[in-house]
Amino acid sequence: MEDASRTAPAGRERPGGLLFRNRDYTGWWIGDTFADFGTALSLVAYPLLVLAVTGSVAGAGTVQAAAIVGSLATMLFGGACADRSSRRALMITGPIVQSAAVGTVVAAVMADQVALGHLAAVGFVQGLANGMTQGAQLAALRRLVPAEQMPTAWGQYEARTMTIRLVGPALGGLLFGLARWAPFLIEAVAFLGSVIGTALIRRPLGPDPGGAAPREPVLASIGAGLRFIRGNAYLRFSALWVSLVAACHTGLVLLVIVLVDGRGGSAALVGAVSSAGAIGGLAGALLSNRIAGRVPGRRLVIAVSWLIVAVALALGSVPGTWTAGALLAVLMFLNSPLNVVLAAHEMRIVPDELMGRVQSAMSVAALSLQWLGPLTAGLLASAFGPTAATAVFACAAAVLAVATHLSRGLRSLDAPTR
Repeated sequence: MEDASRTAPAGRERPGGLLFRNRDYTGWWIGDTFADFGTALSLVAYPLLVLAVTGSVAGAGTVQAAAIVGSLATMLFGGACADRSSRRALMITGPIVQSAAVGTVVAAVMADQVALGHLAAVGFVQGLANGMTQGAQLAALRRLVPAEQMPTAWGQYEARTMTIRLVGPALGGLLFGLARWAPFLIEAVAFLGSVIGTALIRRPLGPDPGGAAPREPVLASIGAGLRFIRGNAYLRFSALWVSLVAACHTGLVLLVIVLVDGRGGSAALVGAVSSAGAIGGLAGALLSNRIAGRVPGRRLVIAVSWLIVAVALALGSVPGTWTAGALLAVLMFLNSPLNVVLAAHEMRIVPDELMGRVQSAMSVAALSLQWLGPLTAGLLASAFGPTAATAVFACAAAVLAVATHLSRGLRSLDAPTR
């Protein structure tokens, strides 16, 4: 627990000031960037390692699934811990655990003793650590950035995330080609870099003495966060809408790959078309603060909802390989400004003493149905063809779009995010 007398963040930047003049924010940024970069390396490195050793596509998916299951298993518990105990300790312990877990993969590869069960266990442990850390990471950001600069901070976060999505997997594949252990060693070092970034933060990250969640049972503490979401019309709608939109989005991404492959595209072309989406997302992230500051949030949510419908219909009806990439880029372009609006609004309306639990619960909601998108897309494409599958997704997205017009919870986003 940290000293309450030091919670006033002296020396905050002016609204128009550069966030990176804020040393504590820079430390948070460095730590989070190292952690995300390490994770991005493994997105390609783990499947390549499994395929090289076992040749099993199902095995490659097992390792990734284990990491997702691990995150979901601890995310709510981690959010409760972030409101009950030192967030700084959680932000340091999680990356250390992840670094140690990945270090065992480096040793196994060097000793030529790679086993699928070991890799799945490492993925699961990394997921557990990530779930425990995420709530503290987001709650700490609110302590470091003034409310008027939060949209800028989230815009920078989105731009960085899209850049890592472009660079990380490609670099992971390159390093794997040089030496199978190389991407895992860099990943382990990156997690230690995350610890250094957190150590640079001087301000207390909370919770404050007397402001922490009561020492009630953990399940009751988690329940308090869920009740706060249930009692807020905006958070209720956002949790459901984001989870369903995430499922639609991941399903459409898979259908893009299926369509490009079906139109005779090579593996390299499939990768290039998929990267077009990240390029569109990066462009949107760079402009996200301007867009969020000029377009009312509710209007942006409605626009993105109907854009998903249009993209789904166009994917199945418009020929051409690169057309699919362009449509994906358009969809991702507005995704980043939307994330800025939603995240900044949540930071404003959630009390600090509930931030870890509410943010973790919202993250669980966003991930809870994500698996359903590619599964449904795959089944529909196998049974009726990818064109019919995109039509079904367009109909589902249209229902969500109509719901945005009717939702009372979205009225709190009527003003632009400034």
